[in-house]
Amino acid sequence: MENPFKYGVAVTGDDFVDRTEELKELKNEALAGKSVVLYSPRRLGKTSLLLELLQQLRQNVIPVYVKLYGIGSKEAFAGEIAERIIATAYTRLEKAREAVYEFLKELRPNLVVTPRGEIRIEVTTQVSSRSLEEVLDLPERVAKKRGKRVVIAFDEFQEIGLLDGVEIEKMMKARFEHHGKVAYIFAGSKRHLLHQIFADEGRPLFKFARPMELSNIPKEDFAHFIVRKFKKGGGSIEAKVIEGILELTDGHPYFTQQLCHELWFITRDVKSWQQVERAIDNILAHYGVEYERTWDGLPSLQRSLLIGLAKEPSLSPYSSDFIERYGVKTSAHVQRGLKSLETKGLTEDGRILDIFFKEWIKKRLEPPTFSLLAREKWSM
Repeated sequence: MENPFKYGVAVTGDDFVDRTEELKELKNEALAGKSVVLYSPRRLGKTSLLLELLQQLRQNVIPVYVKLYGIGSKEAFAGEIAERIIATAYTRLEKAREAVYEFLKELRPNLVVTPRGEIRIEVTTQVSSRSLEEVLDLPERVAKKRGKRVVIAFDEFQEIGLLDGVEIEKMMKARFEHHGKVAYIFAGSKRHLLHQIFADEGRPLFKFARPMELSNIPKEDFAHFIVRKFKKGGGSIEAKVIEGILELTDGHPYFTQQLCHELWFITRDVKSWQQVERAIDNILAHYGVEYERTWDGLPSLQRSLLIGLAKEPSLSPYSSDFIERYGVKTSAHVQRGLKSLETKGLTEDGRILDIFFKEWIKKRLEPPTFSLLAREKWSM
């Protein structure tokens, strides 16, 4: 049977772990035409939440998902927005072509259909200010034409910083503030960049959208999900084991699903914590080379910080006890080291983000174990 636990990919429907409160809040804002800036640390299920939201809103709005990660030019940026809006709002080729001719006269893109029947828009000419403004006005014009609200979710929105972001922000503010038929969700995984865009008084989009932060999934909700998934596959899992898993992962969706995914291969009937430990060992074996490479590339200060954060996560790295125990000299060294680790995506708010990397670090600190024969030789 296919493994019921999925991680590393966006999921919706039965594979989506219910975020009832977050979905309700986002739905209410979207249907009221209000915009939201959604911050989520990496691997916390942001994309899945956006896709599930748009799927559930499909009957009432025109739901548009625009992923900005990897967009390397203004032409690609304009083309991606135009393509997602046109392809979602007009599923018939004739209607899509009419919309392109009517709404994108300045951009003049090529409209093509793939062998799978998907509508694609290609921008082959340089994007001017007028043509980009035309694209940014496209959702409002489509909404008025169709008589239906448009909800656009920009995923990894902070990536516009690579495209002369402030100028694009100015254009967005100038166009979006007049859009009465569109709700925008600006989602991203880099808090400091999103904060600069929406919380800096000098930036065009200052307080344009209401902030919302995604957190880990409540343990009770996740426990029901885990039980349901094991049961659906004809298996079972003890409540105490689930409690231990969620204590370890703190309800983090990626790492919880990853651990349950590995556990499913070991046994369909989970009765003891030893089985979970086997699953953890398997994960550390799978990612050991990657973790080793990451560790080897770190200077001693950052290694010391990671060791302290792994061994004593509840102890503030700025405390005198932490600084003395892990030899990081001063609080200024701590600040500099944590900033570098955060830039590398290894920590955030003084926490190691990858819980299995944290477990790998802790295992490195354990004294070596010996076989019975080796111990006998050692004692001779």
